[in-house]
Amino acid sequence: MGNKRPLLAVALWLAVLALSAWQLARTRVIADLSAFLPPSATPTQQLLLEQVRSGVASRVLLVALGGAPAERLAAASGAFAAELRASGLFASVQNGGAEGLRADREALMEHRYALSPAAAERLGAQPLRAALESALGELGTHAGSGLRALLPRDPTGELRRVVERLPAAAPASRAGVWFSADGTRALLVAETVAGGYDAIGQERAIEAIRKSAKDLDLEVSGTGMFATAAREAIEREAWLLSLVSGSLVLLLMLRVYRRPRVVALCFVPVLSGMLVGAAAVSLAFGNVHAITLGFGATLIGEAVDYPSYACLNAAPGENLRSALARIWPTLRLAVATTALGGLTMLLSSFAGLAQLGLLSMIGVLAAGLVTRHVVPVLAGPGAIDARAFAVPPLAGLRRLAPLVWVLAVGAALLLYSRSSSLWEDDLAAMNPVPERLKAADRELRRELRAPDIRHLLVVRAPEREAALERAEALEGKLDELVRRGVIRGYELATGYLPSTAEQKRRLTALPEPSLLRANLEKALQGLPFRRGAFEPFLRDVEQARRRGPVDLRGTALGLKVETLVVRSGGEWAVLVPLHGVADARALAAEVPVLDLKAESERLLAGYRREALRLSALGMAAIVLALALGLRQARGVLQVVVPVALGLLLSAALLHLIGERLTVFHLIAMLLVMGIGLNYALFFDRAEDDPAGRRRGLFALIVTCATTLIAFGTLAWSANPVLHAIGLTVTVGAAAAFLVSAALARR
Repeated sequence: MGNKRPLLAVALWLAVLALSAWQLARTRVIADLSAFLPPSATPTQQLLLEQVRSGVASRVLLVALGGAPAERLAAASGAFAAELRASGLFASVQNGGAEGLRADREALMEHRYALSPAAAERLGAQPLRAALESALGELGTHAGSGLRALLPRDPTGELRRVVERLPAAAPASRAGVWFSADGTRALLVAETVAGGYDAIGQERAIEAIRKSAKDLDLEVSGTGMFATAAREAIEREAWLLSLVSGSLVLLLMLRVYRRPRVVALCFVPVLSGMLVGAAAVSLAFGNVHAITLGFGATLIGEAVDYPSYACLNAAPGENLRSALARIWPTLRLAVATTALGGLTMLLSSFAGLAQLGLLSMIGVLAAGLVTRHVVPVLAGPGAIDARAFAVPPLAGLRRLAPLVWVLAVGAALLLYSRSSSLWEDDLAAMNPVPERLKAADRELRRELRAPDIRHLLVVRAPEREAALERAEALEGKLDELVRRGVIRGYELATGYLPSTAEQKRRLTALPEPSLLRANLEKALQGLPFRRGAFEPFLRDVEQARRRGPVDLRGTALGLKVETLVVRSGGEWAVLVPLHGVADARALAAEVPVLDLKAESERLLAGYRREALRLSALGMAAIVLALALGLRQARGVLQVVVPVALGLLLSAALLHLIGERLTVFHLIAMLLVMGIGLNYALFFDRAEDDPAGRRRGLFALIVTCATTLIAFGTLAWSANPVLHAIGLTVTVGAAAAFLVSAALARR
């Protein structure tokens, strides 16, 4: 039976690997960055994050065409817009040209009496007479050609009044299309059918834009472009970082062992942990995030340590099974504490972090079990190595123990005095988009005159129409704030689309056909207009009285309304952006204003507090595991204190090098605790043989080096999640190693 047990372990290992590979073959790899956005805690935060993830604004792409004379760019803009409209990938494409605005003009003309606030007041005999006389004066001017076509349908100029009520901000125009202020780029705005975080749909839309641009210089910005660029960068980095860190660890281990077979054995737990961990994530979440795969590179530096501890602690001529049996009580505790280091991430409300936590915990546990039960079978009964490894002289580090305590006190005082600037609560710090794309986006928004919104009102109601009615009631108050200079302006959805109740009120006030005809006859007396010239006007007013609510779908105005009137959490909300806020305190005293920057900071601060609570839970679990394993309070303190001081020193060092700590740094600190406990446990491990102590010290040096290589590689990532985790663990692991060495009893 004893001979069958190792073979059974290998058979079970192979079966688990096969099932994991089968599960991963059916798994969808995603790059939805919203997985790393915090879930909402309040209705307002829920609304904001919903708009970031899937709101209309997230589907808008800003496009600039350049690299040709203005005349050619103007012509290309029209052809480009027509091609995109025909692709079926875009709900709307606007370039300022007549084709793009035709739907808007037709909708405004058709619904002008519902959209104009006082149209009925201008349909009496006297107002009609004044409007017709004014039109006669204009017909003889240069502007009369445009008026001549509209006058039979719109003698009171309601269309012009509706247009004048719309915000005037628009890009510069040349040859009838939008251009940058310097005339070097034609500008367009396209709304995709796919959601902003639908990476595949956005990729198709952006590919269509690139294809339609042909040989022109092209610049594209917007949420979809950011998501596509981030997805490409994440997938590229996930594989590149794994390859680089794996190669560097491989070179180091070949240099240490000089036997490829032993090195291959050390990588068996790594590959097993990554495969089983990723399969567990797939089973639990139904997908695997590309960042999770990138995080798998961290297992290379951690899981490769377990067989290394055994191989490097083996005496000359000793086989792996014997060495593992000797150090297993300490190694088992190291595996358990490292796995518990992922508990904070697993319990996090961030779906992306929960994936990282599950991968870490399952991967580390799988690697530990494979090291104990499979690797010795694969290694066979022969000796691991006949050499005695040379160890650098590190005994002098123990003399630095007083300095460690001095530095720890200084670090605590530094962090306490800088507590106000220690944490980063800006959502932009979590944005993996390269700075060049952010700069291009700011430039395009400036050219397109899109305002930078920070303050807004949110008007909520169970039904859409009720929300619009409540928003309409704010107009007088907002106008007063503009007059007093508290704000420069505002954007109200009911300026584009009044509530249905207000539309009905305006249309009901229109005169009956017989009365309107009589008013028109009186107004025309003595004027040189031919009889019947204004029949289209009479027909339009009568049709307006019978027409239903205004429908702006398929127009640029409809797109604008969709961005301002949104559904959230089972109710409707009207967003009212406020421009040029001069006095935020005075504004807050008048109306319930929402400061987006402050709200996002509160959101992240709340999840930082959650991470702190979960970190405390994780640390408590680790201490409990140590207490059960060591069974003596002094032993627990001897292991925990060096790691705690190492964490303190690493946090201070990160602050000194300019890192503002995020929730990702905080969670990485728990990984540091798990790794640092490995060092402290092995430094504190009882070993009477001097040669055994030297082997143990060499094992610690090598395993620390592999950890620094793997996480140091992550620190170079442009992705803020991977960068924060990689840098924190690199600094923290180095600090924990040095402090554990300085405070070691043996």
